[in-house]
Amino acid sequence: MNLARTSTPRRTRVKDPSGHTLANLKTLAKRPTTRGVSANRCRNCHAPILTGVDADECGWHRAIDWTPLDQTGELIALLAGRPTFTLALQPAGNPKLTIRTAIAIKRGPGIALRDIVPEHRCHATLPTIDTKLNPIVPRPRRNDPPPF
Repeated sequence: MNLARTSTPRRTRVKDPSGHTLANLKTLAKRPTTRGVSANRCRNCHAPILTGVDADECGWHRAIDWTPLDQTGELIALLAGRPTFTLALQPAGNPKLTIRTAIAIKRGPGIALRDIVPEHRCHATLPTIDTKLNPIVPRPRRNDPPPF
């Protein structure tokens, strides 16, 4: 009887529906600020999520998926009972989370450097678009010419 040596399978990295890993989210949330978001994992599904407070006064601690939505995706999220938030860069570089009110939803997506993101629900996916924040910057290689 020939028994081949078996190895334990590697754990695959859990990604969110947009394909972001926890390392990508930590790149986005560089340093913690009072209103900034931090990168974590969901306790139930272990998906990478962002957590933060959604307002300056009387804010709730929220967990969100970093899956940028367009107006149709936002409508689908709201019909499914998932509140939506604006994720905008602060001067310190760490994005700030703000809940979208009915007036903000009526106005539309807004300016270019903001993402509209839904609240996290385990194993629930929504149609996504590309991010407008662009936090993932490729590292230069050693042999590349300088940019100047």
